[in-house]
Amino acid sequence: MINNKTKQSSYLTIINDLANDIGISKEETKSLVDVALSSTDPRDINYEQLKQEIITFLVINIFFLICKL
Repeated sequence: MINNKTKQSSYLTIINDLANDIGISKEETKSLVDVALSSTDPRDINYEQLKQEIITFLVINIFFLICKL
């Protein structure tokens, strides 16, 4: 039960942190996090590493889009 609350708290924290860091809505951030979590095993998630991977993914994609202009 405590582990589940910790995961839920980490899930909400990563959504809030990413929304603030990236500057997009919490709904869009939740979609990003859900997509990232759908391809991983939910038992072995390091939320700080997941946050860094999502930020890296977005930076690479934004850079790619800028280069295409």
